[in-house]
Amino acid sequence: MYEQLEEILKVHFQDKKLLSMALTHRSFIYESAGEGQSSNERLEFLGDSVLALISADFLYRTFPHLTEGELTDVRAILVRTETLAMFAREINLGQFLRMGKGEQHSGGGQRVLASAFEAILGAIYLDQGLSTTQQFLIPRLEPIAHNIVSKRLFKDNKSLFQELAQAREGITPSYRIASQEGPSHNREFTVEVLLGDTVVGQGHGRNKQAAEQEAAYSALVSRGWI
Repeated sequence: MYEQLEEILKVHFQDKKLLSMALTHRSFIYESAGEGQSSNERLEFLGDSVLALISADFLYRTFPHLTEGELTDVRAILVRTETLAMFAREINLGQFLRMGKGEQHSGGGQRVLASAFEAILGAIYLDQGLSTTQQFLIPRLEPIAHNIVSKRLFKDNKSLFQELAQAREGITPSYRIASQEGPSHNREFTVEVLLGDTVVGQGHGRNKQAAEQEAAYSALVSRGWI
């Protein structure tokens, strides 16, 4: 059923059920078609940790001149929702996802794609081990990481946005939580950044700080400041 995706991934699963689970969004389970099956949320949880380990190990070995704080900032860009969703689109992951009709109508969205990519990482790790997962992931991380480091794009987004907002508009940005979703072990925060009463950016993350950084980046882009 998923031979085409396995060819794209260049990974042939021994346990096909893992791949099927990685491609099953919770909205599919909520409808009768998915009754009795498991969604990809547990694999996403595992894949998130695998992603953190592989990216941290890669950055540590590749950029010995970076400080701990700089490595943390580079990794935050590498593993943010937009980057993972881009990886998912590159392998046409959306066309293989099993989703409920409502989610299908909306096209899944970036968060669904990013979560599915993490679930794929978890599935590869369980089926093939860490080495194969590294071989799959690092070629995707490497060019982005080198671009981030060479252009010093890892400067703290909140600090940069505050500096520019105060200099150009005389306003100090403020942040507010728009929503919190998911279970406690896999919470997703949505944060809005405002200039005065105007929302100028929105971000998502597994903690408030990460969501604020993404919101600040969104605002920097929308204002044309980077």
